[in-house]
Amino acid sequence: MDPIQKKGIKKVTVLYRLPTIRGNNKKADKKLRVAAYCRVSTSSNEQLVSYHNQVMHYENYIKARPDYEMAGIFADEGISGTDIRKRDAFNRLMQAARDGQIDLIITKSLSRFGRNTLECLKNIRELKTLGVDAFFEKENIHTLQSKGEMLLTLISAVAQNESLNLSENVKWGIRRQYERGHVQSIPSGKFLGYKKDRQGQLVIDEEQAKVVQRIYQAFLGGLGTYQIAKILTNENVPMAYGGKEWCASHIHKVLTNEKYQGDTRFQKTFNADYLTKRRVKNNGQLPQYYIQDTHPAIIDRETWSLVQMEFARQKQFAQTHFMNHFHHQSKDIPFSGKLICSQCSRTFSLRKTYREVSDNEKYWICHAALPQVKKCNSLLKLSDGVAEKAFVTAWNELVSSRTELHIAWQHDPGEENKLTAYRQANLVEMLERHGRLDTFSYELMLKVLDHITVHDGFLSVIFLAGHEVRFDLPKPPMPHPCWTHTRKQKSILALRRMEMRFTQAQLSEKAGISRKHFNRIENGCVVPSPELAQRLSDILGLTVKF
Repeated sequence: MDPIQKKGIKKVTVLYRLPTIRGNNKKADKKLRVAAYCRVSTSSNEQLVSYHNQVMHYENYIKARPDYEMAGIFADEGISGTDIRKRDAFNRLMQAARDGQIDLIITKSLSRFGRNTLECLKNIRELKTLGVDAFFEKENIHTLQSKGEMLLTLISAVAQNESLNLSENVKWGIRRQYERGHVQSIPSGKFLGYKKDRQGQLVIDEEQAKVVQRIYQAFLGGLGTYQIAKILTNENVPMAYGGKEWCASHIHKVLTNEKYQGDTRFQKTFNADYLTKRRVKNNGQLPQYYIQDTHPAIIDRETWSLVQMEFARQKQFAQTHFMNHFHHQSKDIPFSGKLICSQCSRTFSLRKTYREVSDNEKYWICHAALPQVKKCNSLLKLSDGVAEKAFVTAWNELVSSRTELHIAWQHDPGEENKLTAYRQANLVEMLERHGRLDTFSYELMLKVLDHITVHDGFLSVIFLAGHEVRFDLPKPPMPHPCWTHTRKQKSILALRRMEMRFTQAQLSEKAGISRKHFNRIENGCVVPSPELAQRLSDILGLTVKF
């Protein structure tokens, strides 16, 4: 065996990877594609001057460098740095970097780049993976340097904390303005009927004010929010911000906004997160401030109060009668939601029979008595058209006694019954205007009728003014004579068929008709033609009289 040979210590040389940073590769024949990013948070005059100065500075600075090639100036004006989703220019800058169009980004300071620590670091790390350097002048930091990210983390956290402190200071100042009733601090936005003048005061937009007044009148006239929205949309009436697609929520906001009576309730909503600027409804988390007569009113206080009372009445009515919302009726089905069962207080539903012997007639029945519901034992049915007759009859009875009604209602109803007093005065006016009715009026019914209660044998027509009129139901007609299953054996046709041991299918085939048609002839529901009657007589060997 050969002796073991000892070897000396080997010399090891470490070969470090050469830097491949695009921003540090300064070949004479290659220019760096440089972009600048500028941002100011508000649109105040001072900030706008700063904004334009930043843009001009970087434009001149990049063009003056022979080793730089202009890749664009990306600027956000009047945009907060806490939410990247609203910064269009910054998002375009990031997309240009992803597309390989930028080697270096220059910006004034880290706070201009963003005040949200997580989002800021996320974007910086993405730029690093793309090989794009970002240089912050104030902090003198290059993001592609080894010490860059640690310093950026600390500085970005400080910037975010400054944003939090600034947000709290702004909120504190706004709330002090609310407490003093500072009119210029009214958050007008774009709501129907108003605009702001040069002094920041709310003034009435006359054209839009007419739409607001029309909405209030239509609601007190019996129309629901959905119906009003549909009418305005069909008429192409413009909204506050120019749109023409009205919806029920828009109408509801107009009808419940206290600004239309000249008052302002401050701090209905607030920012729940200073980073995302997410606004939530103030349900008692913060104090609210209600100030009267802050600006000119479009709707008088009495009308505005009546609308709020009507909303409360409709809500109570829907709860009492187990309805998911108050307005169900339409011109096609005017009494939907208006017919109430006397036994369970639920509404009636319009149904349709599919028996041709009944000519597919429509009828009303308690919704809770339907087989699929079974919450009411009522057997009451109301033929379609009876409710219209009951309303016309009740109305004509009120016309005959309108003088007595007017005298009976001439007293002060008190503050709690303002809505009832309004309905009484409105009913007297409608009685004088329309007089006796010959046919049913859907528009009049919406303005004056509360509901109709269905009893066994009569209807109670109850008006919004509180008056009730009884309408006796006509006795149901005798049923149409028709063979039933128990009387079928007495049918000469059926007896003869069974004597000859014919089934319905066999006999109908011989007669050249369908089995269904023959079954209805045999049951007395249909009278056959003379030719068919003769064929049946020939087959059965006897004369059958129909």
